[in-house]
Amino acid sequence: MAKNNWLIPSLIVIGLFSVALSLFIASQTEKQKPGARPLARLELNLGKVFVLRKNLTQKEPLTRKATLFALDSVETSVDGDATMEFDSAYRIRVQENSLITLDEENDRIVLIIKRGDVQVENYGREGSVYVSKDGVRWTATDYEMNYKKQVPTDTLPDLVPSTESSAATPALSPEGLTSEFIQDTLKTHRGSFFKCYTQLLQKTPGVVGQASITFTIIKTGKVTQAAVASSSINDTSFKACLLEAIKRVEFKAFNGDPISTVFPLRFE
Repeated sequence: MAKNNWLIPSLIVIGLFSVALSLFIASQTEKQKPGARPLARLELNLGKVFVLRKNLTQKEPLTRKATLFALDSVETSVDGDATMEFDSAYRIRVQENSLITLDEENDRIVLIIKRGDVQVENYGREGSVYVSKDGVRWTATDYEMNYKKQVPTDTLPDLVPSTESSAATPALSPEGLTSEFIQDTLKTHRGSFFKCYTQLLQKTPGVVGQASITFTIIKTGKVTQAAVASSSINDTSFKACLLEAIKRVEFKAFNGDPISTVFPLRFE
């Protein structure tokens, strides 16, 4: 009789434990459903970048790297810059002052541009990543190679040609480099210039100003004779950083005379 008195409570305890275990396993399975698979890896380049998780309103500051899932958003500050990498080999940079939301449709990843812009730095499997902007959707490749060329940008000031010689004006030499091409090339390296500014802000918060860099492009595409022609920001390390940034820029090789130019930058 004593054994029977213990048997029923034991069976009840075992039953309750089984139910709890089943609920726990079900909840974990729900978290790992296919829709929650990682879509991209985000890496901080410079400045302030935030990740806004699905159904959350609080921003998570990106300190180094993060994994992005469906409906996660990436927000960059005016000096922020980050890179998204995808399993399909695409590498896409989120430019400054941007807000991008990731979504997934039929195994295709969609980058919804709500503010700012992105730049494709490495192309991957065609049709795996799409970009949606102003209600129009493009493959990432078409967006970078076709759509962006139709839209004027004002992120960098126009290059001012040097007056040293008529042969030094890029737009006048069909064998050289046009000012538009030089501007587009410099635009892909703008993160390096604003990284110098970010470092300056850490030492002198709130500082604003402008600088002009003169340099020459020789026919191999290398930059030579770089110098800070003028700068309202009188900081030696800042100027040295700008010169290092311009020296790292490589243009395509061309036939013709060296091209001398002035590149104005504004930091605010």
